[in-house]
Amino acid sequence: MTRPSRAAYQVLDEKQGFDGGAAEAVEAIRSQRQRFLAEVSGLSGDTWHADTRCAGWSVHDVVRHVRDVAALGVFQLGGPRPDFLVSDRFRFHPARTPQEWLEFSAAEQPADTVRDLARVVDLENALLRRKADDGSQETVPGPLRRRLHWSVAAVHILWDAWMHERDILLPRGVSPACPESELRVVTLYGLMAAAAPSAWSGEHLVTSLELKGGPDARYSVAQQDGTVRVTGWSAAGPGDLAGGCEEVLDSLAGRGPEVAAVLTGSDPAALEKLARLRAVAT
Repeated sequence: MTRPSRAAYQVLDEKQGFDGGAAEAVEAIRSQRQRFLAEVSGLSGDTWHADTRCAGWSVHDVVRHVRDVAALGVFQLGGPRPDFLVSDRFRFHPARTPQEWLEFSAAEQPADTVRDLARVVDLENALLRRKADDGSQETVPGPLRRRLHWSVAAVHILWDAWMHERDILLPRGVSPACPESELRVVTLYGLMAAAAPSAWSGEHLVTSLELKGGPDARYSVAQQDGTVRVTGWSAAGPGDLAGGCEEVLDSLAGRGPEVAAVLTGSDPAALEKLARLRAVAT
């Protein structure tokens, strides 16, 4: 059997990272950071106090959160410990910890947040590129209780920032101009993140999806020796489930309609497993 060309498929493996190498992840992170900084640098006045898709959080709250998570990522890459962490060891709770971090910077002005975010992003980029150039194959504890290749753990932070960018812009009727290469990385990781909760109990998610409007025609989610692997295929083909790419990514992360409302198909067990991340994220 002839193996399809590299351009015909894209693979993300929990332990090995992207089959195209860590540079693929680093470039996607750089792309989103540059766009997000440009977007928030242009905000002014009451816009900073406007509501977002994050209940109870203003635009400024969301931007401060993105900065905080970026600073945490820098710390995990070997950079300085952010001031809001009282020690090197901490327990993260998705409903409480981010709010506790925000309380630390409650008096901060928007211009200071943007300036500090730019500083953190510059440091993040330097540390990521250094690690990619070193060819590191290190695995680290991931945020969803799975051990991950360091570049995959870094892409979790990209996924979080990408989602929060939408939290700010979509309520204002603006859609982020996300390049295909960046969306591919986010989509592969979004599906991997959705597979994590079922893997905790050994009930691994195994399914295929057609995601319309996405960078690839279909995706498969599988596991090998307990390791989650997501593959994006350029060739169209039938999937167990089908939906719109960005709507599905939103739903998996707890935004908008339930997963069963944005995905159709004949795999109810997969739908139930995909919906588990939503319960964790919210």
